[in-house]
Amino acid sequence: MLCRSVSISAGMFETIIDRIQQKQRKLKIGDSLAIFDRPFRVVGIYEPESLARIKVPLATMQEFLNRKLCSMLLVKLADPSRQEEVATQIKERFPDHSVTLTRDLPILIGRGIPALQTFLSVVIALSIMVSSLVILLTMYTTVAERTRQIGVLKSLGASKALIAGDIEKEALLISALGVLAGSLLAVAGKFLITRLTPISVELEPLWLFYALALGLLAGGLGALYPALRAANLDPVKALAYE
Repeated sequence: MLCRSVSISAGMFETIIDRIQQKQRKLKIGDSLAIFDRPFRVVGIYEPESLARIKVPLATMQEFLNRKLCSMLLVKLADPSRQEEVATQIKERFPDHSVTLTRDLPILIGRGIPALQTFLSVVIALSIMVSSLVILLTMYTTVAERTRQIGVLKSLGASKALIAGDIEKEALLISALGVLAGSLLAVAGKFLITRLTPISVELEPLWLFYALALGLLAGGLGALYPALRAANLDPVKALAYE
């Protein structure tokens, strides 16, 4: 049985499981699954829209946990555009309970882990530093290999700005290609994760823009020293360079 929305109301010791659980445990409909040290008969297999789940009747869960209430209710709207309206209605009807929208979960998770934001900032800073260093070494090697060519250009009247600009442009092009390759890998990873697992992954275009901006910044900073070195080369020494 495949379904998107499932409600269990009959059968105290019956359960439905998702595809992940079914593959991991190698179960089929009619098999038994031990829950709370009791055998539950698998009566359905479904495809969840988020994390893996095993569902049992509410009454069974309350009986085994000795609780008569629910700790959490998930509300799915037929019209997602009405989430603000429905959230307000729920708050008015149940003022003693909190209402959290799905879109706010990442923010709440970040607040619940104080060091998470600091860790992410450090990772981003290290990424920029490593990228800048790689570009610096690459462009430094390029300048060394093109010393005679740069000498010819300077002897023909090329300005320092022109030579430095060419080095920077090449570095920015390499950085842009690197960001493009990384973005394609991210999109491919998102596709594979959502295709092979029940986990939902969000990849907003704004994040790709930030990645491009940071990549170009790292490339520009990394190529700054090689560009200035190339611009200040003495044309006579450059032409005599072996």
